Amino acid sequence: MAEASISIGEDQFMCPVCLDLLKDPVTIPCGHSYCMGCIKGCWDQDDQKGVYSCPQCRETFTPRPVLHKNTLLAVVEKLKKTGLQAAAPPAHCDSGDVECDFCIGKKEKAVKSCLTCLVSFCQTHLQPHYEVTALQKHTLVKASTRLQDKICQRHNKLIELCEFEDVGKSVSQLKEQLEGFCKNEFGRLSSQLTNTDIIPLPEPKTREQFLQYSCDLTLDPNTAHEELCLSEGNRVVTRSNTVQSYPDHPERFDYWRQVLCRESVSERCYWETEWSGDYGVYISVSCKDIRRKGWGYECRFGRNYQSWGLYCPPSKYSCKDNDKVAKHSIVPSSSRIGVYVDHRAGTLSFYSVSDTMTLLHRVHTTFTQPLYPGFGMTVRAEVHPPHQRSTRHVNSVRKKLKEAERRLMEEEWSLFKDYGLGKIVPNKGGPQI
Repeated sequence: MAEASISIGEDQFMCPVCLDLLKDPVTIPCGHSYCMGCIKGCWDQDDQKGVYSCPQCRETFTPRPVLHKNTLLAVVEKLKKTGLQAAAPPAHCDSGDVECDFCIGKKEKAVKSCLTCLVSFCQTHLQPHYEVTALQKHTLVKASTRLQDKICQRHNKLIELCEFEDVGKSVSQLKEQLEGFCKNEFGRLSSQLTNTDIIPLPEPKTREQFLQYSCDLTLDPNTAHEELCLSEGNRVVTRSNTVQSYPDHPERFDYWRQVLCRESVSERCYWETEWSGDYGVYISVSCKDIRRKGWGYECRFGRNYQSWGLYCPPSKYSCKDNDKVAKHSIVPSSSRIGVYVDHRAGTLSFYSVSDTMTLLHRVHTTFTQPLYPGFGMTVRAEVHPPHQRSTRHVNSVRKKLKEAERRLMEEEWSLFKDYGLGKIVPNKGGPQI
């Protein structure tokens, strides 16, 4: 009896998960068949959700279906014997392309290679790696031939990845070595610096040397007492008889007629100030934390441990430090005062500036925070920078010269009249005889 020939599509016996011939085939309730190991691996991933689905049609099942071997196993075994797994026909890929290992018959061009499966896939056979949870964990790389040669036998990873990881480890080790070296060198240098005498820079002597450390200062309107008027770009302060329209501010002095500069001074700094008035001014250096509110001496320049002041009346200067007169009866040689701070050395010096620098007083202490120049006013006083004062002084001298010239002319006219030398008719052009 002639045996009937059966034409069966080969795809019916391929597992949609591993894309190989079914091994221990099982059929799930929706009718699709899988290798028992493949479908178990897929459903093990869904145990936490408690809902199980078909990797092909996505039909869900609850509870997890019980798997039983399918009678297709006999057919699959028969197909194996009849040569379903025989060698594939020659590849139809272009020269140089990587072939898909799962295509039967005409070979398609592989787009990816799996380092876990050690095979290459075309776009069609690659889809399960994107859709099946268990396969999504596989490592996909650019399609490549002879994958086994590209796997590191020691780490079971792609050689390029192993080399990259080795470089990363080398960089980490080098970083640790550099950090250790820097730490040791820092400790060694620190010990050397501790045992080394640091020679400070010599203190300035001449005005030109002091001016190398000069700093530009402006007065802070937020600290000015309401009876102090700031002008000329906040570089001149004058005691006023009228209250200024300053807004309320927590840093404003509300009792003592004082003002601080906006800029702090540190390291080595030098500045000059000129003053004028009937009763003098306080030229001060103060910590920022000095109290601003109230009439107590904790708010007044030179009367507490947070400020130092030089009191400059018209006659004799005096220096005050923590409410103690440190030096008094200093006869001034100029209304221009130079102030020099060496923050690191802990020195504060006041100088009378004229043709020479005359030291008025020097404070030795320890400065723990930045310092701020300040000025305190008495009655009818004014403080301004030297270049402002120089212009005012020249104008004042010119005015006095004109007044002296006028008086001299009047005296000459009187002499002419007393001696009868002629009739004097003063006019704009001067005396006429």
